[in-house]
Amino acid sequence: MKAKFFIAAVLLAGAALSSFAQGYKDGIEYYKVGQLDNAKELLERNLNSTSTDKSEAYYYLGMIAMDQGNLAEAQSYFDKGLAANAGNPYNLVGMGALELRKGGNGKAQFDAARKLSKKDPKLETAIARAYYAANPTTYAKDIEKCVKNAQKWDMNDPDSHIFLGDQKADEKAWGDAAGLYELAFTSDPNNVEAYVKYANTYFNVVPEMAIERLQELLAKQPNSVLVQRQLAEKYYEGNQGRKAAEQYGEYIKNPNHFAQDEVRYVQLLFFGEKYQESYDLATSLIGKLKAGDEKVFYMRRMQLYNLVMLEKWNEAVEAGKAFFGMALPTGSTYEVRDYTDYGKALQNAGMTDEAIAAYKKALEINPQNADLIRYMGDTYADANDFVNAAAYYQQLYDKQLCSANDIFTLSTYYYGIATLTEGGEKEAAIAQSQKYLDEVDAKVPGNVQIVNQKAKLAKLIEGDQITGKAAPAYRELIGILDAKEDKSGYDRYYRFAYNYLANYEFTQGDKTKAKEYYRKWLEHDPENEALRKYVEQMK
Repeated sequence: MKAKFFIAAVLLAGAALSSFAQGYKDGIEYYKVGQLDNAKELLERNLNSTSTDKSEAYYYLGMIAMDQGNLAEAQSYFDKGLAANAGNPYNLVGMGALELRKGGNGKAQFDAARKLSKKDPKLETAIARAYYAANPTTYAKDIEKCVKNAQKWDMNDPDSHIFLGDQKADEKAWGDAAGLYELAFTSDPNNVEAYVKYANTYFNVVPEMAIERLQELLAKQPNSVLVQRQLAEKYYEGNQGRKAAEQYGEYIKNPNHFAQDEVRYVQLLFFGEKYQESYDLATSLIGKLKAGDEKVFYMRRMQLYNLVMLEKWNEAVEAGKAFFGMALPTGSTYEVRDYTDYGKALQNAGMTDEAIAAYKKALEINPQNADLIRYMGDTYADANDFVNAAAYYQQLYDKQLCSANDIFTLSTYYYGIATLTEGGEKEAAIAQSQKYLDEVDAKVPGNVQIVNQKAKLAKLIEGDQITGKAAPAYRELIGILDAKEDKSGYDRYYRFAYNYLANYEFTQGDKTKAKEYYRKWLEHDPENEALRKYVEQMK
């Protein structure tokens, strides 16, 4: 993302912003697309601005209150709207709608509104919506009459098309709804409501087309906070993380943005691999939020994630301590990544025991996480704790989560146990190692690493005596290597094989064969002067 990063303090400084909100009109746009809480917040935020038409703002606040079931509050807003401007007909429409909700007919209020703005298609559509919201069946004829009037007075007015589109959307006739929304923004190319509803309707069918329409609209309405946010959301929902982060960055500059979206922006910056920017914004938000705000918990999580990605291990450990030291917000849970990232930080900071404890917590959340089980096993193996290493890989096997490579690794970890134990424990580990080695050898025949491991296990079984038990595996290994066109990188395997076979033949008294093997060993170990002298001295 090329856009300059702004920390929260700068983001909120209106004088420094490159785009400007539309004041209370942003709230109206949110209302029209059905986002009532957002609409109410913006209308209230901008209510006392000198640029706000209070009569209009009160009408929409009243409609929101009524839609949310607060009839007394709605009445209060409509009264305030009329007091602010008795010539605004819409508060009378609101009162008529309120009357319908109470069981009256609203006719007196609607007629009074019509007298203030005659043959007004937008007003007539608003009355149709009032009837529809009250009861679409009971008032079907009234609704139809209002729509006919609106379209008779101005067929190109978009409001009636949008209303008919909303009806189709309620019927889940998505194609018809989208067609009516398209008709609306064709009539009015700057109509935010029509474009946004079209995009929301089409997104699950053809997301590219929905995004394209919002891009077109943003070019026409660059200051609409709704359009800025909707496009960012659609990028996010469409798994276009980088574009979502960039668009959110532009949206956040708008003073009518919502504080909760700064939290989303932190996440988008993270998924856009802008780890330092994400960390800085998360840290800034923690400083602004109240101590008990649940968003502090999520921002501390993002601090941890970002610091791990930045490989700032000691800082990440401290961030993890702060994160897990908080009270878990109601309804929230820890995630696997919380513990794995913390574990990774602890491990890289040299705190192995604490890291293992964190990984165990992650497995408690998701016992079927193959990558995590594998990681735990390998972590123990790195510490030469092959008992626990094998135990974790045994889980992979028993849960049928393992690949052929995992079976091979399981065999090597049992081999590791056998090298460090004696008696019955050693014999049991060898048996397990042999079992899984035979299984993976059958699955992946002719594999260099597997055949070499077969020879190593045979040597371990032999102990201090060279009895030839490993000879068949080493001969098989040589055959596999000789068949390869490109033998580069395999010298060490040749050395293992010829070393063993030479010594075996020597102990068997066949010095001629032994010398042949020593010479072949030397071909793959030409810098070994001690071996060269030994071979030259052999008779």
